[in-house]
Amino acid sequence: DMVPFDKMYDIDKWIVSELNNLCEKVRRAYETYEYHIIYHEVHDFCTNELSKLYIDITKDRVYVEEKDSFGRRSAQTAMYICVNYLTRLLAPVLSYTAEETWSYMPHLDGENAESVFLNDMPEYNEKYSCGELSEKWNALFAVRDDVMKAIELARVEKLVGKSLDAAIVIYGSHDNDAIKLFEEFSDDLKTVFIVSKASVSEEPCPEGAFTDTASGIAVEVSPSSGVKCDRCWYYSEDIKTDADGQHLCPRCAAIVKKISLGKK
Repeated sequence: DMVPFDKMYDIDKWIVSELNNLCEKVRRAYETYEYHIIYHEVHDFCTNELSKLYIDITKDRVYVEEKDSFGRRSAQTAMYICVNYLTRLLAPVLSYTAEETWSYMPHLDGENAESVFLNDMPEYNEKYSCGELSEKWNALFAVRDDVMKAIELARVEKLVGKSLDAAIVIYGSHDNDAIKLFEEFSDDLKTVFIVSKASVSEEPCPEGAFTDTASGIAVEVSPSSGVKCDRCWYYSEDIKTDADGQHLCPRCAAIVKKISLGKK
């Protein structure tokens, strides 16, 4: 079942809202015969908002959470809306690809499953508009690269391997706009930066912290403490070992236990 838009996780609402804005731009470009705008807008959306940000950040939730969990269904709903809209938006210029994609997709009530061309082009939908929320997430993503640069440098220096091997502390003064944002998103930072631990500090940054940032913050990257979960690859101080010798964090242990009980 699809999750209602107003019940989705905030980042899921964000990607649908960005898709909705894309739809408005693409429709306008079709109406004015500016096909190069269609190509650039769709390509940029798929490369940046969808791939670089949304899919990378939410893949843990989609891969790791329980199959029918609300969080997983919320992400799947957002992804389905993206596929549905993009397939119909691209049908006039990528006809065969859109038609093949449409033939493999599940369809909503009122849609014609026979052909993508027997359905209307999607329109801007006011219910998917969430200006304040989108502005907040876009502001966060605008300064995210400063932190990701620090993590990438730590990888180059072989301080950490994958980003989940890292724990980060972000330093900056209380009047720094980026620090204000990070503090507001404190519960989401670990997920947004795809690290095992993330925190914000207004203390002076330690020597060796990454300071080559556009936002004026400093980032300290260190190897994560604890033990790596064999299932989600996050590090945890509270790892449990199951009967098969697998190291599982509390989240994964609970999911595996529920799955095992369901099979009995």
